[in-house]
Formats: sequence, structure tokens, C-alpha cells
Amino acid sequence: MKNKILCTLLALILIISYSVTVIASSIDIASENAGTSMTSTNSNTTNATTQNNEGSNTEQNQATNTIDSLNQQKEEVEEKINQSSLQLEYVQNEMSNTLLQIQKLDDSIRDYENQINELNNKVNSYEESIKSMTIELEETTKDYEQKDDTVRKRLVAISKAGEVSYLDVLLRSKSLPEFLSSIYFMRQITEVDINLMNEVAQKKEEIEQYKQKIENENAQTKVIKAKAEQMSLVLSNTRSLQQGYVNSLQENEKKLNDEITAYKNEQLRIETLIMQISTTPSIDIQYTGGALIWPVAVSGTVITSNYGIREHPIQGVVKLHQGLDIGGADYGAPIVAALDGVVSYAGELGSYGNCVMIDHGNGITTLYAHGQKILTEKGKQVKQGDLIMEVGSTGNSTGPHCHFEVRINGYTQDPLKYVNPPGN
Repeated sequence: MKNKILCTLLALILIISYSVTVIASSIDIASENAGTSMTSTNSNTTNATTQNNEGSNTEQNQATNTIDSLNQQKEEVEEKINQSSLQLEYVQNEMSNTLLQIQKLDDSIRDYENQINELNNKVNSYEESIKSMTIELEETTKDYEQKDDTVRKRLVAISKAGEVSYLDVLLRSKSLPEFLSSIYFMRQITEVDINLMNEVAQKKEEIEQYKQKIENENAQTKVIKAKAEQMSLVLSNTRSLQQGYVNSLQENEKKLNDEITAYKNEQLRIETLIMQISTTPSIDIQYTGGALIWPVAVSGTVITSNYGIREHPIQGVVKLHQGLDIGGADYGAPIVAALDGVVSYAGELGSYGNCVMIDHGNGITTLYAHGQKILTEKGKQVKQGDLIMEVGSTGNSTGPHCHFEVRINGYTQDPLKYVNPPGN
């Protein structure tokens, strides 16, 4: 009788075990199918997204291709980045050798100062980056230690519990649903343990990467600081040499030297402001293509001064004329926007007098100067041909005219590459 009961019990256990195995296999197959379906869905979604992106990219490429009338000069702009448009040349036969040396040393001093400022900015940037990464490293290390401690405790608990078989779980379960639930939770716990261990490994790798980056940037900072200190010494010596020349100047030479230095300082101030305005668009706009129109909307205008090196505005100095001077128009003649855009500046600007700047997007800016009256305001959207200012003679000007500039990424270009004078 006992043998019969034992056989019956073993048969029942085998049947239930087989059923559980089948159910578990079914669950795995269903999960795999669901994963495959999800993968297929994601693949379809990805393909659709890719097609949409390709379509969007095609439109963007078409829009970009329309910028050929201005952006074809980009390479020239890159070359000019290393040659500041503020660079002055000196008329040696109009300056004493001593004064000439002073002004050349002054140019060197300005260059050294700019380089030192750039080096100091790099040092500040590296130090901020190191500070930020150090904080992230501390947070990552803390998270790593917590997760690592949890994993170690789990491994100890698993080691003490020993291996648990399906038969053990079956015998402890009061019903088939309870058995299935136990099996499910065992699988979930195992997945959690694996994910946790993966996270610990990932955090450990992140910590090593942070440490390496911090070490590299610390090394770069030391090199830059040493270079800045060396250049500061050169700057100090150059200033001392310049002061020696200044002390030997005659009274008339001192006056001319002061005029040239003041002129250079004013030009630097104005150019720095224009560069900031040109490279900081007021709103997010895109250049839409198209040719520039002549900015003075009356007949009979002529170019009175072209873009390029011209006669010195004060004795001894030759400077790049950064735009066109358009004459032949009397006071009050209309100055119009050469292209659609947004007014990025409208006001007085030193030697430019009353000035308007228009941002056309993609780093392209036009500038209109010496106006009698400004007829627009900063932030206003304008269309090509809209009235923005009246011709005048404000600032450094000898008569009514419009000074017109075209800039790409803040650097001037010859406007005649983009606009045709009347009659051409």
C-alpha cells in the first residue's frame, strides 16, 4: 500500500514538474516573440524616423546650397581670422624711427596681451571643467560604493542560502500558482542581481574615465600656466623697452604718438563691439539666400571710397577701409536693408556715427553708418528694401554718405563681391 502511494506521489511530482517546464518554456518563447515583435516595431520606427530625417536633411541641404552667393567666401574669412582687420601699417617717411619703433612695440604689446588673455581663459575653462568633473567623480564614487556594498551583501546571502532547485520550490509550495509565483520572483531577483552587478562595473569604469580626464586637464593647465607666465615676462620686457623709446621723444612726437595710440584704442573698442554684435544673433534665424541690393535707394549714387587699404586718417597710419563709402546722395536720402533680417544694433557707434546693423543669419551681417537719422530699432524684423536710416554725415565723416559693410562671422568682406553698384 505504501509503495503504491509513493509511486502515485512520484508520478504526480513528475507530471507537475513537466507541466511547469512546459509553462516556463512557453513563457520564454512568448517573451522572445514579444522581444522580436518589439525589435521589428522599433526597426520599422527607426526606418521611418531615418526616412523622415533624410527628408529633413534634404530640405536643409537645399536651403544650405542657396547660400552660395555669400558663403563661398568662407575660406577667405578663415584666413582673415589670423589677420585682424584692425592691423595698422605705418608710413615710415612720415614718422621718426623712434616713433615707428614705439608703435610697432605697441602692436606687439597688444598681441601679447591678447594671447595672455586667451591663455588665462583656457586655464579658467580647464579649472571649471576639473571642478565639475571632481564633483561628478565624488557622486559617482559614492553611488559605486553603495551599489558595490549591496552586491557584496547579496552574494553573501546567496552563498548562505545555497542552491535552490525547482523541486525544492515545488515541495515548499502549497499550490501550483504559488510555485509559479515563486519561480517568477526567483527569476526577477536574479535579473536584479545581474543588473546591479553591471551597474557597479559601469560605475567603476566611469570613475576611471573621470580620473584620467582630470589628470589630463591638470597637466594641460600646468603647461598653459607656464606659457602664460613666460609670455607675461616677455610683455613686461617689451613695455620697458617701449617706455625707453617714449622717454626720448620730442614734444611734437609725443603728441602724434598719443593721437595714434588713442586712435588705435578707439578702433579696437568699436571693432570689439561690432564683433560681439555680429557673432551673437538676437534671435535664431537662417539665411534664406538671395542677392544683396544697393543700400542707398536714390539714383546718381557713386562709390567714393572702396574696400581696402586707403590714405591714413591721421599722420603716419594706414588702415584697412572695411566697407564702401557711397556718395552722390544728399542729407535725408533713404538707406534701405540690403537683405531680409533682424536689426541687431541701432544707435551711435563712435567714429561710425549713427549706425544700423542687420543680422541675416548664418553669421552674415550688414552694417550701415554715418546716418542722419535712424528709422528702425534693435530687434525689429526687416525685409529687403525696408527703410532703416537716412543718409547723413555723423561720426568721422567729411560729408553726406553711407558707409556700407558686409561681414561674415564678424569679419569684413569686400561688399562688391555681393552687391552690384547701380548701372552694373
